[in-house]
Formats: sequence, C-alpha cells, structure tokens
Amino acid sequence: MGGVLVILEAIGTDLAAISRELLGKGRQLADTLGGPLAALAIGPTTSVAAQAGAFGADQVYTVQAPVLAQYTTDGYVAAAMAAVQTCNPALILAGSSFQMRDFGAALATDLNAGLVVDVTDLQVVDGALQATRPSHGGNVINTYRFAAGKPVVALVRKQSFPEATAQPDRSVPITELTISDLTPRTEVVSVVPKAGAVNLTDAAIIVTGGRGLGNKDNYYRLIPPLAEVLGGAYGASRAIVDDGWVPYEHQVGQTGKTVSPKLYIAAGVSGAIQHLAGMRTSRTIVAINKDPEAPIFRIATFGVVGDVNEILPLLTEEVKRRLNR
Repeated sequence: MGGVLVILEAIGTDLAAISRELLGKGRQLADTLGGPLAALAIGPTTSVAAQAGAFGADQVYTVQAPVLAQYTTDGYVAAAMAAVQTCNPALILAGSSFQMRDFGAALATDLNAGLVVDVTDLQVVDGALQATRPSHGGNVINTYRFAAGKPVVALVRKQSFPEATAQPDRSVPITELTISDLTPRTEVVSVVPKAGAVNLTDAAIIVTGGRGLGNKDNYYRLIPPLAEVLGGAYGASRAIVDDGWVPYEHQVGQTGKTVSPKLYIAAGVSGAIQHLAGMRTSRTIVAINKDPEAPIFRIATFGVVGDVNEILPLLTEEVKRRLNR
C-alpha cells in the first residue's frame, strides 16, 4: 500500500480548482510515501482526465457509465472502489463539499478506512499520515494521526493548498475501468438548478456585508457593486439574513456557507464566532469596521477602522480606476 488517489471534480469541462490543489499536494505526499499519484474521473469526464495528467498525476483512471452522469452515493463509491482495488493507495483525497462528504463517509465505511473531514493541512510524520482540522469556530486546531496499514480518506477544505502548476506537454496513461454490475439504488431523473442560487463556495473573491451597513438599502448600494467590479460574489452575515435584508443563499458562517476565497472583504461585520467559522481560512482577509475592538480584526490580514458607508464607495471607485472600468 502506498501512493495517493485524487477524486477529480469538474466545473463544466474544466478541472475544478480544488482538484488542482489536491493534485499539487498529492504530488508532495505521494513522493514522501514512495508511491504514485493517481487520479480518478467519474462519469463523462474524458477532458478532465487528460487535464489531470498535465497537473501532475502519474496515472489516471476513468469509470464511465450513463448512470454516473449525475452523482449518487453508491454509484460513485462503486467507481472509487474499482480504482482503489487497482492502485491500492495509502491516501484518498477529495474536496470537502457537501457531496464529497456524503461520498467520503460511505467510501471510508466500505474500505474500513480512516476518515477526516474539512482538512486544512496534511503531512507524513514518521511514516504516518497526519491531518490538521480546525473546529469550534477555528478556536481549536485538531491533529489526527493514522496508523499505517489501512487507507485514509481525507476531505480537504478549498484554498488550503497551492494549485499544481500545469505542464501542458505532459501525458500519462489513462485507463478506463469497468464495473460489471453498476446499478445504483438511487436514480437521478433530473437536476434543476435553484433559481437565484449563489455559488459562494467556488468564488475566489467575496465581499460580505454586515449590520454595520445600517440598512438593507445601504447593503445593495455598496456591497454588490464592489463585488462586481472585483469579479467576485457577495455574501452576508447571519444578522442581516435573519433581519431579512439578504436571502439565505448569501449567508457566510457556521449555519451558512463555509468559504475559503483568495480575498475576503468583511464590511461592517463584527466577527461573531459562527461567522468566523465560515471564512477564517480565507487567504487574505480585509476587515472594515468602525469598532476597533471588533473580533473580525483579530483574524484580518488588513484592517480599516472607519465607517463602511464612507469607505466602500471610495474603494469601489478606486478599484474601477485602477482596472479601467
């Protein structure tokens, strides 16, 4: 047993950012473990399989069948089991989305394997896999070490690792695995995107507003325009969602969306524990608040003490000027 298997995800026909991150980290871990870096593409994902080789995989497996066009727990687990039985990895990596949490738990059960969710770091220490996971709003950092001999399923929080560097001319073997009796118990008849849904979890830039904005009109006057000019999405604290300013789909926090963008701007957000739990792993955090003692400043990369209603229009105009928009 050795090496790493990455479960690939796709955004349309492109390899998802989380998969590029996992291939980069998986390369390091596979080299340390002394095994290959393999990747698995499930469903009609031929283009994604080829991309995985360019981002560092030594071997790519695919399992393609009409019933895998949409996610089902037992269908995806059966596909993953076929790859695991072929390459016998010590570590199986996937993202920590809701879908992958369902998948990862079921796969770990079938493998009688270790499982750790919402991972922010992975290392090999004295030959054993060691995972780091924050909890309790990030106030507690948990370290898990797994004994050798059984595989480990680790589900990783987005933006935890740098993305692998593409090597366009790199090609690797792509092997299609077949499953003789692939009959998931659940059939997905149709998938209808929710109207007005917000994809905060994949956004690289998020601008979030809080009660410090004063009222709903100020939120929509200031937050979406800044997010739009930055090419990002806009979020909200639980307080203003509960007050009816913004739909729940925009809520960031323990009871909303957990996000890890490259840039997170918190405007008028005090920084309650449940909110920090949902965004504190963001790569760069900019906090704007008139209260210099606001908890958000404790984790901010940059802090601005002042009235968001005065600062945000100036910031938006300056960004427009610098981007020639």
